[in-house]
Amino acid sequence: MVEEMGELLKKIIKQKPSKLIILIYNVLRFVILKLIYPQRIKSGLIQNLHPSTEIAIGRGVIELGSSIFTRRNVSIRVESGKLKIGTSFFNQGCTITVMKNVVIGNDCLFGPNVVIVDHDHNYSHLNNLRGNHYLLDDVIIGNNVWVGSNVTILRGTVIGDGAVIGAGATVKGNIEKNTVVYPKQNQIRKTIINDF
Repeated sequence: MVEEMGELLKKIIKQKPSKLIILIYNVLRFVILKLIYPQRIKSGLIQNLHPSTEIAIGRGVIELGSSIFTRRNVSIRVESGKLKIGTSFFNQGCTITVMKNVVIGNDCLFGPNVVIVDHDHNYSHLNNLRGNHYLLDDVIIGNNVWVGSNVTILRGTVIGDGAVIGAGATVKGNIEKNTVVYPKQNQIRKTIINDF
């Protein structure tokens, strides 16, 4: 704790006033979260979360690396299960929703509007609660992974270290390390004929 406070003081001295306010806000935020959820949140006090970043903890557990960086309107929701994030960057509009287990490594970059979910709906139930039954599976994202904008990462996905996921892709299954994945670009080009 003393070492962490020393690191915090070093960061405070170097900050611009606007960054200093965000830093202090996050320290207070995590002190309060640790008081409310003492057994369910593990993180350092020094985080670079934008003030609009939502952190919702249901019955789950969150473990954050030494410094997570987010832009505007990022949503982190742990309904149940466990979320573990290394030191990584999340651009605006990213959403992580956890019901079982999501692990994100270090040095990962997430473009705008990335969605990560470890569950989806089981629509085979024939009662009036159709869609309220879930299928769950882990999502594991390695280190140094770059995820482009508007990517959806679904349950049962393992992304190896160094992989790149191109903008607009929907990913499910195993992605080998150092692999580039991109959506198939089926572009239809047609000439418009004006009948004037």
